[in-house]
Amino acid sequence: MRELRANISGIIKSSVIDGPGNRMVIFFQACNLNCMYCHNSHTIGLCNYCEICATACPTQSLAIDKEKKQIFHNDVTCTHCDTCLKVCPENSSPFYKSMSVNDLISEILEIKDFISGITVSGGEVMLQAKFLEQLFISIRNHTELKALSILIDSNGNVDQNRWETVLDWVDGFMIDIKAYSPDIHKQITGFSNEKILKSIHYLNLKGKLKELRLVFVPTYNDSDEEIKKITDLMKRLSPEVKKVLIKMRKHGIREKYNFLNEPSLDEMKAVLNRFETAGLNLLII
Repeated sequence: MRELRANISGIIKSSVIDGPGNRMVIFFQACNLNCMYCHNSHTIGLCNYCEICATACPTQSLAIDKEKKQIFHNDVTCTHCDTCLKVCPENSSPFYKSMSVNDLISEILEIKDFISGITVSGGEVMLQAKFLEQLFISIRNHTELKALSILIDSNGNVDQNRWETVLDWVDGFMIDIKAYSPDIHKQITGFSNEKILKSIHYLNLKGKLKELRLVFVPTYNDSDEEIKKITDLMKRLSPEVKKVLIKMRKHGIREKYNFLNEPSLDEMKAVLNRFETAGLNLLII
């Protein structure tokens, strides 16, 4: 089998908020949505080696070789001021790494005794489904790792064939729903949600949808019509699917989206009450 490589934006070796138990979380680079409230916008795009970040770096800690498509980072002089991330026109980062399946297996083995599973996230991790397939097969066939649970955190904006690639190897999926209306979804993310709605129904049918999360964005996805449609969608899902209401937080979002209003606790409770009145119990995060 030909070895594939994936662009990895970061790894958290211990997390208790990305699925059950203590988990390693692997973040993949590149996303096919452009959410206004994204607080990891540097994971959206891929580097095109334009050198804008290197020129803007106040400590001259970056150098780029365009011909070899390599980025050199001096971690000693770097102050981690994030100037490079803020000026990048591609919503990318000079810090993500190309890694192989074996590279990631080595990372997992280092902490295998301290985690209950791994969660892969993004960016949009399902854009690299073939790599995931190889990674998950390697985990399932590894005597020291095969007991780990595997979860995928996705925006759902992919075709069914990508789900089919990994379905047999994972324990479940956590999917966000930004809005039910295609027009509202496009306002929030820049794209329609046709594939996302299909993905939610498909994964639910296969018994693999573990969690559906609504990110509450005041004045965008909280109209009576929108809440009713999302409620109807959630009611059609298996009762075993956890339904979650997430507060949109402004921390880390791009400056041009500072006009967004972060919901207050009272606003969160009011929206939650509307779901409860309709017979749904959602967890607030």
